[in-house]
Amino acid sequence: MKISMRRSGGAALALAGLLALGACSSSEGTTDSSASQAKGDTVDAGDLAGRMVTAMEKAGSGTMTMETGGQKASGDFRYVDGKLQQHTKVPVEGSEMEIIAVGDFVFLKGLPGQAKPWVKIDPKAKDPISQMFKGIAEGGISDPTKMAQNLKGTKATLKSQAGGNSTYEFTVDSAKALGTTATPSPSASAPTQSLTMTYVLGKDDRPVTISTKVADQSIKVTYSDWGKKVEIAEPPADQVGPMSFPSS
Repeated sequence: MKISMRRSGGAALALAGLLALGACSSSEGTTDSSASQAKGDTVDAGDLAGRMVTAMEKAGSGTMTMETGGQKASGDFRYVDGKLQQHTKVPVEGSEMEIIAVGDFVFLKGLPGQAKPWVKIDPKAKDPISQMFKGIAEGGISDPTKMAQNLKGTKATLKSQAGGNSTYEFTVDSAKALGTTATPSPSASAPTQSLTMTYVLGKDDRPVTISTKVADQSIKVTYSDWGKKVEIAEPPADQVGPMSFPSS
């Protein structure tokens, strides 16, 4: 299996943005309600994210399905002490990659040429794969207030209301969304891109779907099974090794 870092960069950026967003803080939530709003009204995207995650944290856990490029990934998540933990399986060029996000680190299974089944991602590392996931490990999990703060000042527009669901849309610079310390692409010199994000929230403010579009790539996350029993843990220590790169 060969992973094309350049070809998958846009999807990785969208994934990083979505997963980081899922861990943003609810401590700055607002009492604004879509029930008192009309189509075309705007709200602060940071406040909207705070409302959403307050509802997610209250539910405690659930299932998510991600669709991008004709492929589908699925996983479980839960909140522990206000931090998001996830276990996701992602198809990659005919194979499968597993991603476990716990604490301050991300664990990957399915990378070729590794001594152990699982690789531990250190957000301080400078290699391209670690940098791709830096927004998850550093911006989303270890600092759960960052995303809501980053979205402050961005206006989200209420596009529609139907069946108890409210649809909001906004566009934000990827560097702003992920924070200046996060590098959302394999190359630090790559141009910054804009994310167009669409939230569909239920009447309880829990997300029904979150869609992100960056350049010509898009990803849609669908949420379900709120409150289900979820167990997520680091892989066994003897199955985890450092990242290694084959010599060219």
